[in-house]
Order: sequence, then C-alpha cells, then structure tokens
Amino acid sequence: NGPFVVANVPSFQLYAFDTVGGTGAPALQMNVVVGKADVGRETPLFERNMSYIIFRPYWVIPPGILRSETLPAVRRDRGYLARNDMEVYSGDGDTGPALSPTAANIARVASGELGIRQRPGPRNSLGLAKFIFPNDHNVYFHGTPATELFSRSRRDFSHGCIRLEDPAGLATWILRDPRNWSRKQVEQVMNGDRSRRVNLDRQIPVVIYYTTAVVWPDGKVGFFEDVYKHDARLESTLAKGYPFAP
Repeated sequence: NGPFVVANVPSFQLYAFDTVGGTGAPALQMNVVVGKADVGRETPLFERNMSYIIFRPYWVIPPGILRSETLPAVRRDRGYLARNDMEVYSGDGDTGPALSPTAANIARVASGELGIRQRPGPRNSLGLAKFIFPNDHNVYFHGTPATELFSRSRRDFSHGCIRLEDPAGLATWILRDPRNWSRKQVEQVMNGDRSRRVNLDRQIPVVIYYTTAVVWPDGKVGFFEDVYKHDARLESTLAKGYPFAP
C-alpha cells in the first residue's frame, strides 16, 4: 500500500504513485525512451523492487554491446576510448580500478577478463543517475544526454533499459526527504564531482508492463501503437481457436 512506479512501454510513459488506490492519478508522470522494436533490444516486461540509486554512475558496457559495437570501434581506432570518456577496468564496474588501454588489455577485454566503462559526467550514456531494481535482464531506469528524443511521439531507441525525461524529479519523489534530498540537493549531487550510491530505506515496487489501451483517471481512454506487436501475436493465437480440454 506504499509508493510504486509503473512504466508502460507502448505509451512511452512512466507513472509514480504515492499509494495503491487513492484517486488513481499519478503523483509524477514523465516521458521515457524504451527498447527498440528489434530482436534483442525490446524492453522486457516484469516486476521487481527498486533498492538503490546511483548518482553520477559509470556506464558499465554490457557484454553484447561490448562485443558488437565497442570492441570493433576500439580496434578500428585506439582514440575511440579517450574521445568517448571510456576506460578499461578490472573487477567491479562501479568500483574497480582503471587500466591502461594497451593492446594486451584490449585482448583481455575480448576474452572477458576485463571490461570497458564510460566515466561519470554529463556525456555519460546513463546521464547523471540510474535507478536499480535488480533483475536478470540487467534493465534499469536512467537519465540520458540525448534529451532531444523525448520530444518525439514514438520513443523506442534504447538497447532495452528505460531512459527518463526527468531523473532528478524521480529521485526526489523516491527519496521523499525534503530536508536532505530536495530537488535542489538532488541536482547538486548529480552535478557534483563523484559518484554516490544511495540505498533506499524502503524498497519501491517497479512494474514494467505493456498495454495499448488505458483509461485515465478522468475517464478518457487512450490508445497506443502496438510497437512490439504483442497484441498482434495474441490476436493471431486467439484466432487459431485452439479447442479447450473437456
């Protein structure tokens, strides 16, 4: 009966509610960017609990992107890492030491022994905050420097994670502490000089779901494009008319 967050993929919207029930109107609403309608990039649908926020995060490049995009770019141009604020690291992606991008270390990256990450800052692909609700999909909410995408009507551009139009607003709502975490204080940490992890006193349920028809609190109905063709596949299955067991 406490606060919870939902993200509807077809509407490209996130809604934060103060409590289950109530008026039905969200306390916070914002545009989001979801995974591209492509094999391997769609945002998965699931429920988990948010447990912490990282301000000024590293972007630890996932293995699939590392293999298909980052390593080929590095092999073509050794200046790629420096231009994109990236570095080789060992150990944990958020805390492990940075290493020199030597040919030997790049080979260790290719073998899976080392990794590549992007340093925190305004150019970081995750923006200045990420919101973690641990899951097997390695999906989370995060900011983005590509803010121009939020003005588009169709917003499926990511590799699967959900990009937020207003990460500072969501962080302020989640932390619910106007004395220590006002929006101004949140923005100061986001624009500070170091990464900071903030564990939540109370985990917040997160639901990522998919519906192309919504009834708003005022009674109006909204319809959205079936971007991942989930509705089309369901209709096709139902149209086959599988017989029920007696």
